[in-house]
Amino acid sequence: MRGEQDAQQLAVGQRFLLSRRQALEAGMTQKAIDHRISSGRWLRIHDGVYQVDRRPLTWKSKLMAAVLAAGPMARVSHRAALVLWQMDGISSAPIEITMPFGNLAFPEDVIVHRSRRPTPTADCGGIPVSGPERALLESCRYLGALLIGKALDSAIRHNLTAVDRMWLMLANEGGRGVPGSRLMKRVLRERHHDTATDSGSEFELLYHMQRGGLPKPALGFELYPDGGRRVPDFVWPDVGKAVEVDGIDAHSSADRLDDDLVRQNALMDLGLEIRRFSARRLRREPERVVAEIRRFLSPENRSVSV
Repeated sequence: MRGEQDAQQLAVGQRFLLSRRQALEAGMTQKAIDHRISSGRWLRIHDGVYQVDRRPLTWKSKLMAAVLAAGPMARVSHRAALVLWQMDGISSAPIEITMPFGNLAFPEDVIVHRSRRPTPTADCGGIPVSGPERALLESCRYLGALLIGKALDSAIRHNLTAVDRMWLMLANEGGRGVPGSRLMKRVLRERHHDTATDSGSEFELLYHMQRGGLPKPALGFELYPDGGRRVPDFVWPDVGKAVEVDGIDAHSSADRLDDDLVRQNALMDLGLEIRRFSARRLRREPERVVAEIRRFLSPENRSVSV
């Protein structure tokens, strides 16, 4: 049947999920739909939403199913949108969507937000979702300044957004009474650097150094020892000092360790004094890490300028 073929093709592009409304619009009859459900060929996920094969549902599939169940203009939002856009800060999230007040469906086991104002819906891997700017604003309701700042930094790093686009979104959608707008504005005002850091761990260290009142470091400061380009994480050129933060996979192989030691020795050959900290220790005791950097940068520990 042509209607079933069209419905199946549509489902393939939706992670093998299909709504009853879509099946009818594709040309299937109510009787044909009910037969596939009763025979077990289609598996019910939500009221009016079916999986057309038996493969295990992934987290992304569950997001798609929830949006289909919620009806027109529904989208993945808030924390789930941050994770879907692969921003730093959080690595997992509940199934969370936003839908218009006029939609009557209410998906099961889903965190549902309702909105009276229409907002643009983006597409991420075929899933309707809040755009990066809106997702950051929405998540301010649940996440603090550090995690929102970390997510924003990664979004800028991966060209998902920019500071001026964030301010424009707030001007259009972040008026008085909008949850999270105050925190989002604070995070943007406190962003004293124009470029993004290279990792979530670097942003965390920068965040804590700013909170600790340390001198502002240079980001993206290029050095050329032995004709090779080197960019330390944080540099204070006037005192010839640098700080690096290493993630858990920094030395995941002997080759990476060798490369890192060569890099560090080349920087030290320029007279640069370096202190290194692990991301693990930074998360466990940020105050102590900041105190060590403060002592390292103090006038009593002067080094040469670069």
